Amino acid sequence: MHLTVEAARPEHAAEVSRLLRDYLTLTEQEKTDRGLAPGGPLPQRYQNEVEHPETLLPDCLLACADDRVLGLVVLKEQGDQVEIKRLWVDPAARGTGAGRALVRAAVDRAGARPVTLTVWDWRAAPIGLYRSLGFTDTQSWDERPHLLCLTLPADAGQSSR
Repeated sequence: MHLTVEAARPEHAAEVSRLLRDYLTLTEQEKTDRGLAPGGPLPQRYQNEVEHPETLLPDCLLACADDRVLGLVVLKEQGDQVEIKRLWVDPAARGTGAGRALVRAAVDRAGARPVTLTVWDWRAAPIGLYRSLGFTDTQSWDERPHLLCLTLPADAGQSSR
């Protein structure tokens, strides 16, 4: 399998929507199971992402192999830093290196800027990935319980390769 990471294009909108729906649905279910969300349909702000993926395409990178989209990372550029807002690899594609490739591509896109993210503390596999690439815990900018805030300093990007 030849894995590539590329910028999302308009023709990827349906795949981006599918991946976001799967990611957000699982996240909301996990939060509900832990008493952190009421359950039911996706909150409107998340449903908007699923229904209008074209708004995220400029900030979205896709991991692809064999003409299949395996996963995505959605970034939010905030001046002097870049935040990873969403990282999701289709469960059938886990273990292919897609997640690692997406994070590395996000770090490359950030250039000399630090990369930040939040991750639920029960998500051991993504936390392990982030830490293996040099991300460290940082002071929380989000007060929701069970949410870890991680940062990769600007000068650490090259050492994460």
